[in-house]
Amino acid sequence: MRAVVYHGPNQLLVEDRPLPDGPGRLVDVEACGICGTDLMIFAGRHPRTRPQLVLGHEFVGTLLEGVPESGLEAGSRVVCYPLVSCGECDACQNGLEHVCEILHLVGIDSPGGMARFARVAPEALYPVPQDLSSAVAVQVEPLAVCVHAANIAEITGDERVAIIGAGPIGVTLAIVLRQRGVKRIVLSDISLQRLEIARTLGFETAKAGSDLSARPGERPQGFDVVFECAGAAPAVTAAIAHARTGGKIVMVSIHKMPQPVDLQALSFRELRILGTRVYSRAEFRQAIDLLPSIQHDLARLVSRFIDMNQAQEVFAELNDGATDLKVVVKCRPNPEAPGGGG
Repeated sequence: MRAVVYHGPNQLLVEDRPLPDGPGRLVDVEACGICGTDLMIFAGRHPRTRPQLVLGHEFVGTLLEGVPESGLEAGSRVVCYPLVSCGECDACQNGLEHVCEILHLVGIDSPGGMARFARVAPEALYPVPQDLSSAVAVQVEPLAVCVHAANIAEITGDERVAIIGAGPIGVTLAIVLRQRGVKRIVLSDISLQRLEIARTLGFETAKAGSDLSARPGERPQGFDVVFECAGAAPAVTAAIAHARTGGKIVMVSIHKMPQPVDLQALSFRELRILGTRVYSRAEFRQAIDLLPSIQHDLARLVSRFIDMNQAQEVFAELNDGATDLKVVVKCRPNPEAPGGGG
């Protein structure tokens, strides 16, 4: 089978490999999304990844072997829950398997789904509707990240919300919040191209560094919730600055190093900072259930469907600053079937 394989910093090769063996069920992969973690691996900046890894954890495909214990039959269209928890640490024992002390992920610590076939643990297989496009179905995993962030923030729909960072997660989060009834959502970014994409989806935008809350004829006021989705030090400062007194700051991005935080502002204005990491199994299922109602918005995030043999070139473009929100790799000759498009 063909697979996109990491061979070292900035080097991907498409290789012919034997069918994956071992425990699990074989999945005929339809398509696989490229995410920020994949780009980090490509650049050689992920601490756990080693060469010879098959990339990809945002994939959809057809199950070739049934899973009787969960009611999945051969031929079911499935996605992979990519988190692998130990089940024994304190977090796992207290219902927080998604923040397991030694959490591993498919496509990072074990072979992923950017290949013609993937072998997936039975408990990691979840069905998705047959009529969803490939472009939408591959977005379950990042959508689950956004569902988790909205749940942590306890969004009710009445909040004024700012999102710092209009990348794939920031814009997907805006879609989730709008579906939950939030009326005022402002996205901020340094990229004018990404802000333009957000505007085409009907969102209010502001250039990074500007006053996000100001509207003509209105007194500027802070936001009830600010989601930090940029992963940069200036974004943390901006998130604190734009939260109203008594507001919440939700950290959706994962920072790779300590960042300076104005603790006096937190105390004087009684701000709350809430951390998030990936999602629970229940939230992964929530994301799947949400797909049909927001599929048209999610489909518009995908700018390119590429062949495997374009992976090296496109990964390099994305790491060099290409502003695509979502690029999808075709893993079978006709990824539109059975997904109905994409």
